Amino acid sequence: MDDEAVTPTMAMRSFAFERLSAIAAVLDDSGAIVDTNEAWRLFAQLNDGAPRATGTTVNYLEVCDRAAANGEDGAAEVAAGLRQLLAGKRDQFDFEYPCPSPTEDRWFLLRASSAPIEDGAGVVLFHVDITARKLLEQRFAVEAEFDELTGLPNRRSALRFIEQQLAVSRETGAPLWVLFIDLDGFKEVNDQHGHHVGDELLAKVAVRASRTLRSQDRLCRFGGDEFVLVCPGVSEDGVVALSARLREVMAAPFQIGAVEIAIGLSVGFASSVPESTVDTLLDAADAQMYGEKRGRRRVSRR
Repeated sequence: MDDEAVTPTMAMRSFAFERLSAIAAVLDDSGAIVDTNEAWRLFAQLNDGAPRATGTTVNYLEVCDRAAANGEDGAAEVAAGLRQLLAGKRDQFDFEYPCPSPTEDRWFLLRASSAPIEDGAGVVLFHVDITARKLLEQRFAVEAEFDELTGLPNRRSALRFIEQQLAVSRETGAPLWVLFIDLDGFKEVNDQHGHHVGDELLAKVAVRASRTLRSQDRLCRFGGDEFVLVCPGVSEDGVVALSARLREVMAAPFQIGAVEIAIGLSVGFASSVPESTVDTLLDAADAQMYGEKRGRRRVSRR
């Protein structure tokens, strides 16, 4: 090709590459950096240890190999992916990685693609900031596992935890106890004072109850004013004592704005046996709780 045919295309490509918002670099067939854009050079200035710009002898593949030898997470995977690209065994690979910072941690997507360069085969690297997406994913993950109102694990999380602990119980023979807890007269609290008072009461109950538990116990909001408490490896006497403690700590009235509410609990509990399932264990605890609750009314407001 003559210069007149090549120059406009190359100039346009060079300008577009230079102005990319993604942090970008080009590697030759040995893995050495042969070109970088402005975003890459700025990132290198702000992050000590980042592979530097064109004009040095830095080999990105060797940087990855050294990082892998030092045990850095993901470095061996990236080095292997680059070698496959340079050998023509694949066309592209993606790798997500965290980038710790003194101010805020960020996440990047490394996208590496094979590409022809002036002297033969090469690789184009793009590092794209995906922090916003990762934060959104983490938020959704938390929302999927935790109750927004109380901050406790939710029903889904409770069911999975019980399943896990049942497996441990079958293996070790240690008992697993599940307590089903219901607030007495909670509907009347909502009816007389509004759902905002009821919501705050639930949040305060969760905090107060959590302070009485062992580190291995897990209190979950099962739905409405129902809570499930999972207690691995505790004796029946220990469960009875825990139930009494929960009632005791709930005896002091809760102050919610100008409203003072004293609330009682109905508690049922059940212990696992080798053939227990999540459903049979919860059903047994639930049945005992409702047996206790029938005909009782232990909520007063003043």
